[in-house]
Amino acid sequence: MFDKMFSDMQSMMKPYQETWNGQQFKPVANLMMIQAKAMEKLGSEQARFYTECVETFSKQLDGPAKGKDAAGLQEAQFNMAQDLQDRVGRLFKNNMDILTEAREKATAELEVIKSQATKMATPS
Repeated sequence: MFDKMFSDMQSMMKPYQETWNGQQFKPVANLMMIQAKAMEKLGSEQARFYTECVETFSKQLDGPAKGKDAAGLQEAQFNMAQDLQDRVGRLFKNNMDILTEAREKATAELEVIKSQATKMATPS
């Protein structure tokens, strides 16, 4: 999905890139790519999390239909709550890892831009 969007953007910007040798838009394109990839990873993490939750809840709903006793249902409910707590913790950690990686890449890209701007501003 992102690849198509990025190629469409590149084709739209092509006349401008040819006029300015394409160098002005490269840092912006890099930052957009970093952001889009992070959003794509976050989206897939969310989709995986919700799929697992739906599967867990559907299994939990099957318990009363199988005629378990009250103590067994209570234990299953407790186990499901613990499992859900673990899943939410893993999701949070994964999301933070994705965002940290994107922030580090964007910071590195901005440092490159800053150093290039400093070189351009310094008279030769």
